[in-house]
Amino acid sequence: MVASNSLESTCTPGRFKSFPVINSDDARFLDAMIEEKRVPYQNIPDASGRPIEQIRELGSRFFPFTPHSFQLAMAVYDWTTASFSRMVLFKIFQYTNITSNPHPLDLESIARAIYTSNWPPYLPNNTDFMNSFLMKPALSLEDVRAQLSKVVDRLHHFSEVENRLLAAAAQSLPRTSILQKRQLFSGQVDISQLSRDNFGIEFFECPLNRGPAGTPLEHEFGAAISSYISVGKTVTTKMVWSFTDSVEDALKYSNGILLTVEPPPFAVWESVNYITELSDDPKKTEYIFTPGTKFKVLSIDQIRDADRDIVGIHLTPEIPQGSSMPFQPLPLFVSNKWLR
Repeated sequence: MVASNSLESTCTPGRFKSFPVINSDDARFLDAMIEEKRVPYQNIPDASGRPIEQIRELGSRFFPFTPHSFQLAMAVYDWTTASFSRMVLFKIFQYTNITSNPHPLDLESIARAIYTSNWPPYLPNNTDFMNSFLMKPALSLEDVRAQLSKVVDRLHHFSEVENRLLAAAAQSLPRTSILQKRQLFSGQVDISQLSRDNFGIEFFECPLNRGPAGTPLEHEFGAAISSYISVGKTVTTKMVWSFTDSVEDALKYSNGILLTVEPPPFAVWESVNYITELSDDPKKTEYIFTPGTKFKVLSIDQIRDADRDIVGIHLTPEIPQGSSMPFQPLPLFVSNKWLR
């Protein structure tokens, strides 16, 4: 009995992550997109990429519990390419408070976001970029609108399928120890043609999600951070969020906002997954938060970065019910370099 008590005293309680349910129809649809060469993103210009068979092998290693391991790995891999634009736009420009399956879209804003893409070579006249949206190169906004109207149903379904598979993959990957990474950073809004006024629509709490359909999904940034994104409020993400462990790298993608996420008082980041090993670029450090993650806003600060004024927003994930065992946190290192 003494031996038993001694053994128990050395054990740390915890819990296993449950495996997600993966829809076979989703896996088959992604296979069709691969066959059509819509997935993965074609002819990646700024990374080494991975051959299909290597992605298949990575799927078997990271997701051995499912016959759809390849599709899960492909969804993560494709997210790390320029395909993420498609996966983000069709989430943030949804009216999520209008009951339908899927939710209706702000099509005009999506068309404008595609046409005004300004991160070469990811431009509307680029064959590979437009192929990722099931379209041909376009030279005018009217052309993008016309093409989008013809493919929108299939394109919307494409986005929903790949986002579901990406979320399932994220739910299946190991948790990240907070002893390894004490803070994570993200430059927002991380699609260059969007503005800070598109930040608020990344959350379910944005009042514009009520519609009606056709209302531009653009919420003035100052109004957003003084209401549902103000200090003490909790916001819930519509889609996967990418982060890195480097402030400098995050600022490269910043459109005027720097997010800093502090860990909860737990031994692990509950909803954070390290995905660099599944990335198109092994030199790019990337973590993702699962969609539907709730964040509490801790503070909002003004930051000076070279010749830019940046708004720094500090967040912490809200603790899900039944999460892993808490522990006494170590003192956090917070650099004042970014808070001048």
